[in-house]
Amino acid sequence: MNTVKMRKTEKTKQGNRIGDSPLFHTINTVVLILTAFVCILPFFNVLATAFSTAGYEINFLPKGFTWFNFKHILTDAGFWRALGVSVMVTVVGTCLSVLIMYAAAYALSKEDFPLRRGIMIFFIITMVFSAGMVPNYILVKTLGLTRTPWALILPSVVQVYNMILIKSYLEGVPKELEESAKIDGANSLQTMFKVMIPVSLPCVASVSMFTAVSFWNNYTSALLYLGTEEKWYPLSLYILNYIQSDPDVLNPTMENIQKANIESAMVIFSILPILLIYPFVLKFFTKGVTVGSVKG
Repeated sequence: MNTVKMRKTEKTKQGNRIGDSPLFHTINTVVLILTAFVCILPFFNVLATAFSTAGYEINFLPKGFTWFNFKHILTDAGFWRALGVSVMVTVVGTCLSVLIMYAAAYALSKEDFPLRRGIMIFFIITMVFSAGMVPNYILVKTLGLTRTPWALILPSVVQVYNMILIKSYLEGVPKELEESAKIDGANSLQTMFKVMIPVSLPCVASVSMFTAVSFWNNYTSALLYLGTEEKWYPLSLYILNYIQSDPDVLNPTMENIQKANIESAMVIFSILPILLIYPFVLKFFTKGVTVGSVKG
């Protein structure tokens, strides 16, 4: 036994030496920089194409710098309508989704909750196994949600993985907080809204960001459930239809290569809302609200 422990100790020390070596840090830094460069390179290409004149698609700096592509978007009423639909679906869907998931996670985080294990197994099964596209469409159609914006929201309200993240976070919150609230006469709802949600703001902010991105980028629900109801098309589906459309139908005088530049400008516009929100949420990712909340 002592020999085994000594070997494990030697391996641990050897691993620590490798991890602390300057060569390892140099290689690790170079690999991370190259990975980040490969990931951000397509974004620079799209950005440069959006500011370029017709005839320049594959480039990383604007060529023939122009604002025409963005001006064309700003005068497109269909684009603004789709943007408004996406904002509405994302805001309503995120608020409703986070509220429902938090309530479910709060209940399932209690060890004395009835049928807790069975309900968790049910949720996990729905996360791993999907009913399929056709049953989902039949369900949405039977509920009368097709051709309405609710078809973009309600089928995606419960995201089990995010709910499990909230549940795991709540299980790590000190029990003394709830006990103090109960002593002060708060019921379960008051405890959840006035005590637990403020304490778990980092988790709520992270899950809200993940949920908002999923609603913002979702176009499959629109493809399946909206049909020809173009007034409820979200921005992602509007851009997809624009990319797949015939440039001669859009504008007989517009060359196909100019259409590619406008598509890039649309993609940049579609990214901006999430990029603007992210800095405000970022501070919650690294901030521990529960630190020092319970005094010994």
